[in-house]
Amino acid sequence: MISSLIRCLNPRDEQSSFILKIMKKIKITAKTEVPEMVELDHLDSPDYPLLDFKGFGARKPAKLQTTKANYPRKTERSKGNFDALVASTSEGWATKRWPLCVHSGPEGEELFDGRHTFAACKRNNYPQVPVALYGRKETGNPILDGLSLNSVMTLMGLFANAIDGTTNAKMEDFSNSVKMVIESEDLPLSNTIVDELLSVTGVTSRFAAKGTITQIRKAILNRNTKSCKVFNTTKEEQTAWIKSNPFFGTNNYSSVDGVAVRSKVIQEQYAWRYAGDIIRHAFAAFKKQEMVRVIVMSNAEHEQEIELERKQIIDIMAEIFNDHLGFATVKVTQLTAGMVNLPEITIQDLPIEVWAMPQIEGETEAIQLL
Repeated sequence: MISSLIRCLNPRDEQSSFILKIMKKIKITAKTEVPEMVELDHLDSPDYPLLDFKGFGARKPAKLQTTKANYPRKTERSKGNFDALVASTSEGWATKRWPLCVHSGPEGEELFDGRHTFAACKRNNYPQVPVALYGRKETGNPILDGLSLNSVMTLMGLFANAIDGTTNAKMEDFSNSVKMVIESEDLPLSNTIVDELLSVTGVTSRFAAKGTITQIRKAILNRNTKSCKVFNTTKEEQTAWIKSNPFFGTNNYSSVDGVAVRSKVIQEQYAWRYAGDIIRHAFAAFKKQEMVRVIVMSNAEHEQEIELERKQIIDIMAEIFNDHLGFATVKVTQLTAGMVNLPEITIQDLPIEVWAMPQIEGETEAIQLL
């Protein structure tokens, strides 16, 4: 289609000549030089707030790695859009197209923008691809200069989508990205921090309405917004996890080792009641002379709350057990005039295992609490 359009243009016409220059494409071979692939200069570079342009280059696709710092939306490429990119790049590389953006530093090189175009080039077996190389920029701002490379890649990947003239970057992409950076960097959730991070995302290029940006700020500052670093917090997720892990269960016996299995959702406001329920499971197992394994999970939406509830349930279980045991010990001592001393027993002596479902980023397996 493009080749048909080109044939209709008159190279002697000024406007047609300009269009032909913009649309110029070349077939890239292993011997194609960078100046042939890129007919642009540094002034054409996107003005990345946290990166400095270092120059152009070329890389073999097999040697080029895509950043793992993909911002929270993790958009799957649209088949229609990707097919169009494959078709376009099959005709050659547009020399007026800004190259694939690569961060180059002591940690190595990683592609942070243009990954769909990169995938299309790989599909078309390009022997090499043009790249624009960037390094970390010293901004003089201690908050921005102190960010990890992973956070910089997240923010600059979003910036690239925000300024590309499309509507790909949504409101939630900005709120999720900034929230994720704040959490991963252990930064305080304050107006100052939020404003500093938002200022480098390109949000004002993407949204002209101040009200929209205000909504994004509020979403980031809302402490009730679910953390990006937790999972398995809904009933559906928890049910699916238990079903796929036969070592645990809800009210039956494990198909792995035959141990009785139970499950319990824990919540801070009902911690005493739920701790009592788990203790009763242990006593019931003791009467049957069997072991019981309990998987506990939280519906909390922040990792700090999940960690607190895990610790709390075990601490309260121990307190309940020790109170009952202490009462029994005193009673026996009184009734036998001190002639009988009960052996020392702790909650660890109960025939019970308590495990926490993986729910916090980095957790891949259940964690044994007791």
